[in-house]
Amino acid sequence: MATENKIPKYDGRGIISGTYVTANQDVDRHQWLEDCYPEWGTFLNNEIENFEVPKGQVGLWWCGGPSWVLKTDEGGIYWIDQYCGPSLYTEAVGNCGVCKQSGAKSINWLRLNPQVIDPWQFKHLDGAFITHMHQDHCDLYAVKAALKTTDAPFYASPMACKKLKGFEVPDSRIHMAKVGESVQLKGCTVDFCICFDDTAIRTTDGDEMLPYEEACVSFLFKTSGGNILFLGDTWYNDGYLEIANKYNVDVAIFDMGFNAPGATDKMTPYDCARLGQTLKAKCLIPDHYDNWANCAGDPSMLTRELEYIAHDIIPDTKVVIMACGGRFLYPQDQNIGRYRYPDGSEDYHYDQSEMCRKLQAQHQRFVEKMKGE
Repeated sequence: MATENKIPKYDGRGIISGTYVTANQDVDRHQWLEDCYPEWGTFLNNEIENFEVPKGQVGLWWCGGPSWVLKTDEGGIYWIDQYCGPSLYTEAVGNCGVCKQSGAKSINWLRLNPQVIDPWQFKHLDGAFITHMHQDHCDLYAVKAALKTTDAPFYASPMACKKLKGFEVPDSRIHMAKVGESVQLKGCTVDFCICFDDTAIRTTDGDEMLPYEEACVSFLFKTSGGNILFLGDTWYNDGYLEIANKYNVDVAIFDMGFNAPGATDKMTPYDCARLGQTLKAKCLIPDHYDNWANCAGDPSMLTRELEYIAHDIIPDTKVVIMACGGRFLYPQDQNIGRYRYPDGSEDYHYDQSEMCRKLQAQHQRFVEKMKGE
């Protein structure tokens, strides 16, 4: 696509930017962090900003874990559950829902996926959407960056709104996402739908569980390219028939992972396929299986199991397995199966290569030799 030629190849950081650390320059911890994090610098920021989504399409970038950026064909840019934080440590006394389920006093959540965006370097953002209050969805670092560098509004479930207030987000920028309501934004309408996150409803003081509508929300982005449903950390629930009966779901995006005996945190591949069947979704994209060590299992096995089960019970439904930082256009890319990173071959020019020059010179010497004989 011609518009891709406008995307800068630099990422504005470290060696690639030209402001690199030389061999005789002192390197301290600050310099190391500045040069090395985020791992992708601003490369993906530049791509998202400069990429022109074709008319009738919608663009999605997976930032790893539960985090996405959506861009409409009118140029609207939205964060969904953007997590820019480190590894985590949660405690039962801090209302950790998984601790309550398992009886664990504390749980380490060791981050595996790279940070592929710089949240401080978005030149504009049209909205930040937060499905629930957990730290890897309602993230201090992402929220503070969007708060200080953009004028984007925040759309969040009621409990997440309370957390945003604690992050000192002004009331004028907080919009409570109440199930059944919607908002009209640049290039899309977003409907606030039920979410059945059985871990989020346990993230409370005491033993009482929260109503689903208070703890969590799903976001249905209705765009010219299709209806994209973000389900956060949902569990399977037959109640999703309500969404299937009300909407045509083109793409469903949901959590998947490995559950050690003792606590359920993520949906299994079977749960995911059954969810897709219940929603009557045309395309399924799992997430979250890649970023926490304790629920990663074997990501390759998890994704292949989902593909196998979905092919068996919902053969007409597409399953797309993304890679961290990858771009997905819908409906254009619905048949890709598994995302593959660009191999860079568009920058290769054989006729300008050393090998080509050597062969040409060798051939010329051979021709001259033959002429001499």
